[in-house]
Amino acid sequence: MKFITILLIVLMQFVFMPVREAFATTLTVNLGNAAGFAVLAGSGITNTGTTTITGDVGTYSTTTETGFGSVTINGANHAGDAVTQGAKTDLGSAYTDAAGRTPTTTYSPIYDLGGATLTPGVYNDFSSFGITGTLTLDGGNDPNAVFIFQAGSTLTAETGSSVVLENDAQSCNVFWQVGSSATIKSSSSFVGNILASDSITLNTSATVDGRVLAQTGAVTMDKNTIVKSTCISPTPTPTPTSSPTASSAASSLSASGVESVFCPALNIQIVSPTILESRRVSPTSIFISWGPYSGVNTFSVQYGPTDGNWLYSTDVTGFSTTINSLPANVPIWVRIGARSDCTIGIYGQSKLVGGPDLPGTGFAPRKNNISLYSAAVIFAGIMVLTVLIEKKMQR
Repeated sequence: MKFITILLIVLMQFVFMPVREAFATTLTVNLGNAAGFAVLAGSGITNTGTTTITGDVGTYSTTTETGFGSVTINGANHAGDAVTQGAKTDLGSAYTDAAGRTPTTTYSPIYDLGGATLTPGVYNDFSSFGITGTLTLDGGNDPNAVFIFQAGSTLTAETGSSVVLENDAQSCNVFWQVGSSATIKSSSSFVGNILASDSITLNTSATVDGRVLAQTGAVTMDKNTIVKSTCISPTPTPTPTSSPTASSAASSLSASGVESVFCPALNIQIVSPTILESRRVSPTSIFISWGPYSGVNTFSVQYGPTDGNWLYSTDVTGFSTTINSLPANVPIWVRIGARSDCTIGIYGQSKLVGGPDLPGTGFAPRKNNISLYSAAVIFAGIMVLTVLIEKKMQR
């Protein structure tokens, strides 16, 4: 009987192991064209007092901007032009993405996050989030750590509150999806990208390291400082080298397989890009994004039917692209290479972007991956079998 019990325990571990692994990593939210904006509104922007904005500004479909005589914009004011319209469309997609993520932690209604220290994950309150005092976000020494907060109704950062980042957490990877409106009260120090369905209000002297993005409502500012967050890649210690030409740098990298090269012309370390998200968006199209990245923004995208068989190549400016005209529902291998004055391509790890039976993570499918429902059914069956065996042995 002891042997049967031990066997059942081992079987249970294999049944539930894939379920635990499925929630190991939280992918970032792709902001698309909205990523260039520090402030984006749906029904106008109003400002009072001296405000400084680092990043682009725009509002659509209402294009009214009031009080901008005392606003300093370190970026472009797109008002209601075509760039703003495209950004608003991508904001809607990003909002839907963030709202649709599966929570790793669920809170009771109107939960105050103040005083908490949180690790990467998806945090949900179907009502509202508040912040009183200090909320600490611990990246666990991972600069790619992602935090997503889903507030069903409102987000309120109380007067003098703050969000603090530690252990390599980055503001670019913090997302606040708000079902209605967000209010950052006076003298608060807020971190992250606010994706609000309705409006966003920044009270006197509140600061934001991130983005203020409102879909349908207005953005109201009062003597604020808003800095668009930018992901920074860790810079490896440079290895002294002679100044290479573009062709010689590419040749040496291809031969040696190194993952970075120091570029004296730019005084930066060029690092192999990392694919963050990849998914099939139609039978013949796939979407890919990569980063965090700094120093360069021009990349080479290579793809083909097998790993290493790169039949196609395209150059991309930015950190995402959609590849069209592919064979319908056929898995495609992809890799990304950084381009600069020093190298024509230093490529990161290749990823498989799946067909209908593969996930959208860029990785090959996990075998024997069982849903929670299936695991529960199997568990119940095992328990019934155990009872039957025990009864038979007692006879």
